[in-house]
Amino acid sequence: HPPPCSGCEHVLPLTLQLTAEASGNLSSAAPRESPITMLDHCCFLALVTVLGVLEQAYFSLQVIYARRKYHVSPPRTSGNEDFERVYRAQTNCTEYFPMFLSILWIAGLFCSQAMAVCVGILYLYSRYNYFKGYAESAQNRLAPMYFSAKMLWILVAMASAGVLNQLSSQYLGYNPGAKAKSLLGF
Repeated sequence: HPPPCSGCEHVLPLTLQLTAEASGNLSSAAPRESPITMLDHCCFLALVTVLGVLEQAYFSLQVIYARRKYHVSPPRTSGNEDFERVYRAQTNCTEYFPMFLSILWIAGLFCSQAMAVCVGILYLYSRYNYFKGYAESAQNRLAPMYFSAKMLWILVAMASAGVLNQLSSQYLGYNPGAKAKSLLGF
C-alpha cells in the first residue's frame, strides 16, 4: 500500500480500523480513532463550502427579486439592462463555483487547511463584492473580479504544490515540502 498523503495522515488509523472491523479482526486494528477526530481535520473546509453554497443561494434569490422588480418573466434572460447585470453576475459566480470548491478542497487536504480556508473566505468575499458591483454597473465588477481570480490562482498553486509534493514523496521517495520547511527553519 502507498503511504498516506501528507495532508491526510489522519485517515490511515480510521482506514485500518474500518478494514479490521469489516474483516472481523479487531485485534489487529490500529488504536481506535473516532471518526469525529478525522472530521476535525477538515471541518473548516466544510464550513467554507457551506458558506459558499449559502452565497450561491443568495445570488439566486437576487435574480428572482430582480425578475419581479424589472418584470422579466422566465425563461427570458434579457430585456432590462439592470436585470441582465444581476443575472450575469449570478451566472458568472455559478460558473466558477465548481472550480472553486474543487481547488479549495484539494489545496486544503494536500497543502494547508488553514491557508486554503483563509484564501477561500477572501474568494467568497470578493465574489460577493463582484456580484454587488456588477448589479450596480458593469465597471464596478472589475476590481473584485480581478481579486477573486487572484484568490483562485493562489488556491490552484497551493493545490498543485501539495499534490506534486505528495506524488514526489509517494513515488520518488523525496519530499520537497519537508525539505523546504527544514531549509526555512520551520
